[in-house]
Amino acid sequence: MLVERIILVAMWLTGFICLMLFIPRNDRRKGILALLIFQAFIWLCDLPSFQLNLLKAPVREFPKATDLPFTIDYFFYPVLFSIYYVHKKKKGSFWSRMIPFLVWVSIITLYDSVLERYTDLLEYDLLPWYGMWIYIGFLFYMSQVCCNWFFKDKNLFQSERWGSE
Repeated sequence: MLVERIILVAMWLTGFICLMLFIPRNDRRKGILALLIFQAFIWLCDLPSFQLNLLKAPVREFPKATDLPFTIDYFFYPVLFSIYYVHKKKKGSFWSRMIPFLVWVSIITLYDSVLERYTDLLEYDLLPWYGMWIYIGFLFYMSQVCCNWFFKDKNLFQSERWGSE
């Protein structure tokens, strides 16, 4: 159980450091919104999965409050998505946009599978690794669609203050 706690602390430290280093100062609002949107989608999708025992988290931060892994679901993976979203290509060919998406989803799935296999932070009862790959891809895609929709109107994000006309 000590190893799992050390991994959770490492996720928090790595997440904060990555937020500061890999999200440029002028894109922080975009990164924070991407983080919040991903949190919303992962909460909506993970809650039924954990209630139906498709996924389990034997070691978690708040065992009496929820069955969900708080650090993984609400901090670490959303941070990774926000870094991806801030740095993704907006224009280009289909494959120049799709390959980074597939690489990010695959790396996160690999990390998730390593956590599931070698620690007690996650357990998949009925979900194979490719099911988790599809699930994480779905979360990334839906979060990206919502972020793109939100940032569509550039006039809302001008540097002038409202009411200073």
